Amino acid sequence: MTISGGRWVPPFDSGDETSYANYRTIDDLATLAQVVYDVVIVGCGGAGAVAAIETVDRGSSALVLEATSSPGGNTQISGGTIRLIGDPQMAVEHLSHLVQGATPRPVIQSFVDGMVEIEGWIEAHGGSLQVRSNPSGESHRRAFPVSRPGSSFPNFPGGDALGRRALVPERRDGRANGAALWDLLSENLERLNIPVVLNARATRLVCDDDRRVAGLEVMTPGGPLQIRARQGVVLACGGFAYDDQLMTQYYGLPLPTVCLPERAMGDGVRLAEDVGAELWHMNAVACSVGYRLAGLEAGIQAKMPDTGFVLIDQRARRYVSETDLENHSAIFAMMTQDPITGEYLRIPSFLIFDESTRCAGTIAHLPHGANRHYPWSPDNSAEISRGWISRADSLDELAAVLGLEGPALENCIAKFNAHTQQGRSDEFGRAPNRMRAIDQPPYYGAPVYPIIVNTQGGPRRDASGRILRPDGTPIPGLFGAGELGSLWNRLYPGAGNLSECLVSGRLAARSALDDFAGPPA
Repeated sequence: MTISGGRWVPPFDSGDETSYANYRTIDDLATLAQVVYDVVIVGCGGAGAVAAIETVDRGSSALVLEATSSPGGNTQISGGTIRLIGDPQMAVEHLSHLVQGATPRPVIQSFVDGMVEIEGWIEAHGGSLQVRSNPSGESHRRAFPVSRPGSSFPNFPGGDALGRRALVPERRDGRANGAALWDLLSENLERLNIPVVLNARATRLVCDDDRRVAGLEVMTPGGPLQIRARQGVVLACGGFAYDDQLMTQYYGLPLPTVCLPERAMGDGVRLAEDVGAELWHMNAVACSVGYRLAGLEAGIQAKMPDTGFVLIDQRARRYVSETDLENHSAIFAMMTQDPITGEYLRIPSFLIFDESTRCAGTIAHLPHGANRHYPWSPDNSAEISRGWISRADSLDELAAVLGLEGPALENCIAKFNAHTQQGRSDEFGRAPNRMRAIDQPPYYGAPVYPIIVNTQGGPRRDASGRILRPDGTPIPGLFGAGELGSLWNRLYPGAGNLSECLVSGRLAARSALDDFAGPPA
């Protein structure tokens, strides 16, 4: 890992540089601050960009402040999938079941209504959507964790109503998925001549005598500088995956994340709390299984390309049907805390597999995340050489390398192999056709963790994107968008965050400009 100009630089080509948008430096901010903008947006990821575009589309002025040295946020590194709502009425029912009472129905209705408009909005801004034609294709081929093309929870009523997943096609060679969506948004920022100031971290919201948010304060090399907003401020600055204090408070301990370092620092949570906002969904998260790897600041999601593997805890015990573990909800299986010792015996857990599985393909899922351009070797040999994957000629030797008890690991694998030979489901319900004996030495093991895709919590907002106080009244002049204060609770349906960033960015801008008065929360 290296640091260049305050920005993390991975030891490989990240492919994330953009050069065609109207980016400004912090030195330009004093001049820009002389203008009173209609809407000031904090954060230049997908939600912030959409809020700015919508503001200018409606004939008003916008300024975007990005705390880091590069824009794009989690949108640029995401899988890029957007929902195409099939049945709006049933989609509302399905999502209402998923949030389990933690999000008011009008907020869900507003989201679904906005999703119906998204394809037309993208087309109006020079883009298009293509249905992801092969969601189980080669780049996604895996036995673990499960990635479902529809809702992640099809057992809830109305799962089919969410519709299929779609992507913005590549606009530049090699920049697919979320990067393609970001390119479309960035092109529109440039087309509309919207100023985006980089390295501009908001430190405080400024209120007038009526407690209305009238602007914010940014720390500059010359000291604090106030930026005024005529209509309002939109907080679209992401989650708090890189804030260890907030992670410990709401999840129990810091966890690795696939997102970019120097982002997701919890700024929006603190800014909103400081002016009296209520928080919600603070322990909600999209969380997969992944690796915390020496030399890489961000983590990489795991996958298993073959069924000859198990997931075990620190006592060499299996605890879940691995091939049924859903990609966004792994945290529920892995965050169990021992009530006697207080230990998290499943953090880390270990993937155990044999030579046949090693040769079946990469054990990393690389289409998205900060390290998605890392050149993981097809047979995992380079990662074994780096010490990220342990190798041993026997299970007893592998246990010693991993710090496990040899007899316990041998018994665990022997029991799993017996189920495969008998052709019957195991005690966790893992089906026979999803098991293959782990019996081809050498053997391999890799520690894995719950790995954050993004947090969902933040300031509570209503169906219009207005940020609310604990008594349910809106804070005048303050709006939220994106994963900061997301509508999702603990059950995340997949392809929802990008969809929400597009809808909520538009809602926040419209509400700030008084063009939209949504129903109460």
